[in-house]
Amino acid sequence: MTINYLNQTFPPSPFDEEVEQIQYFRDLYEGNHENIFPRAQSFAEQTVQSLAKQYRKSRRLYYKRNAEKLAQKHAVSHYVMVNFASAIAELPADLINRSLGNISADTETDNELLKFVQNVTSISKLDQNIWAAIVQHQVDGGVAYRIRRDGKGTWFEWKPADLYFEHEDGLGADISWIETRDKDKYLRVERQRLEDNQLHIQQLVFSMEGETVKKELDVNEYAQLFNLSVPEAAQILEGINELMCGYVPNDETLLNPRGRSGLRNIDVIQEEINWTITRDSVVFEKHGKPKLAIPRGLWDSVANKNNSYYGERFVRNADLEVVSYDEKNGAVPMYITWNAQTEQSFKHVERLIDYMMAISKTSPQAAGISTNGGGRSAIAILYEWIQSVIKAEAIKDKFDRAVKDAIRKCTILENHLGGSNYPTAEPVVEWADMLPKADSERDDEEGNKYEKGVQSLETTVRNLHPTWSEKAIMAEVEKIRDEQVTDSFSPVYTQPPKTIVSAGDDE
Repeated sequence: MTINYLNQTFPPSPFDEEVEQIQYFRDLYEGNHENIFPRAQSFAEQTVQSLAKQYRKSRRLYYKRNAEKLAQKHAVSHYVMVNFASAIAELPADLINRSLGNISADTETDNELLKFVQNVTSISKLDQNIWAAIVQHQVDGGVAYRIRRDGKGTWFEWKPADLYFEHEDGLGADISWIETRDKDKYLRVERQRLEDNQLHIQQLVFSMEGETVKKELDVNEYAQLFNLSVPEAAQILEGINELMCGYVPNDETLLNPRGRSGLRNIDVIQEEINWTITRDSVVFEKHGKPKLAIPRGLWDSVANKNNSYYGERFVRNADLEVVSYDEKNGAVPMYITWNAQTEQSFKHVERLIDYMMAISKTSPQAAGISTNGGGRSAIAILYEWIQSVIKAEAIKDKFDRAVKDAIRKCTILENHLGGSNYPTAEPVVEWADMLPKADSERDDEEGNKYEKGVQSLETTVRNLHPTWSEKAIMAEVEKIRDEQVTDSFSPVYTQPPKTIVSAGDDE
C-alpha cells in the first residue's frame, strides 16, 4: 500500500500528472507565460530570429559567426504581460492574513499549556508563513503541513502539495523532496504509517540519475557523508492513531479529492489579455512615433552619397539634420503623425477582465478595478467586496481547521516524546474582520454593542485596543468601572425647611 520509488521517475504515479498541472499553474502565477502560452513562445522566437537576422547583416565577422548566440542573449521581447492571475491568488491571502488574531490554548488556568501553545505558534512562525501557505494553496490546489520536534521544540511547517503523497489505503503519507549535494541529486522521504494503533515514522533516502530514482541508501551514512542532522531512521509511537501531518485541499470534488487550483479556467483569458495588449503595443511601437517624410529627390541625393561612401543606399536621421530647400517645387521635409483608434481594443480587454473576475469569484473592486473615489463606510466597501470576502471566508475556515489540527498534533507529539501530559484539546484561534474600518466607525460599533448589553466591557476594550497587553486591558477595565461608580453618585444638597419660631414657644 506504500509508494514505490525504486527505478521509477519522480514524482511517482499517480501523482505525476497532478504535479505537472501544479507546475503549469505556478508558471501562470509567476508570470512565466513564455513557458505555457504558444503565442508568447512564438513571439519570443520571432524576436530572436529578427535580431539574429540583423546580426548576420553586420559587417563585423564576430557578429555574423555568433548571430544566433548573441540574439538569444540580447533579444528583448515586447510581449506585454498584465498578470491578473497573481492578484487572484494573493487577494484571499491578504484578507485572511490581516484577519488572523491571537492563538491560545482553550484554558484559563493551565499556564503550562498556555505557554506551550504560545511557543508552538511562535516557533512555527504562523503569522509570517500563513500568507505564503494560502497563496500556494490557491496556486497549487492544496497545501500540506508536517509536525516536527527538534532542538527548537515542537512545531509545524507548511509544505507544497507536490511534496505530499498519500498512501492508497489512507493509512499513511510520504513527504518527499529532492536534495542536491555536490551536483548529485538525492530523494529524501519521510514516511508516516499507521499500524496496530502505532505510528511508524521512517526516514528514507535514494540516489537519483536525472529524474529516475536508482537505489536506496542508508540514511545514517548519508547524514554522516554530508554532515547533516537527520531524525532517527525509524520511530514507533505507541497509542497514536493519526498521522503527524495533514493536507488542506482547495475546491475539492469527488473526482478531485486533492483539490483544484484557484487559477483554473482563467489561463486562456489571461493569454488573450496579454496578446491583445501586446498587439497594441507592437502597433504603437511601429507606427506611433512621428515619421519624417522627405521629397523623393532629396532621398535619392542622400542615398546616393551613402552608397558611394558605404556601398549601400540608405538614409539616416543624422543625414537630414541639415537639408537643402527645393526652391523650384517648394518641397520641404515634414513629419507624419499617426492618429490611432484603439477604443474597441481597450473595451475588449475590459470585457476579458470582467470575465476573469467572474470566473475566479473575485470582486473587481478588490482587485483595484472599477474603484470609485471618495470616502465610504466599511459596510459600503463590504458589499462591493462581498464576492471576494465570501471566497476568503471559505478558505479561512479550512485554514482554521488545519491550524487547530496542527497545534493539537503538536501537543500529542510533545506528550509522547517530551514526557508531558498536556490535554489534547484544540486551541482557540481568534479571527478579526477581513476589511479595515475607520477608527470612528469601529468605536461607534463597539460602543453600541456595550450599551445594548450584548457585549461585555472587557471584550469592548479588547476590540478597541487589539495591540494592548492583557495587563493594560484589565487596568483600563478597572479604571472605567471606577469612573462609572463615581458617576453613579448624584448627591442632592437640600436645605432644612424654614421654621417660624413664635414668642409662645420661647416661653
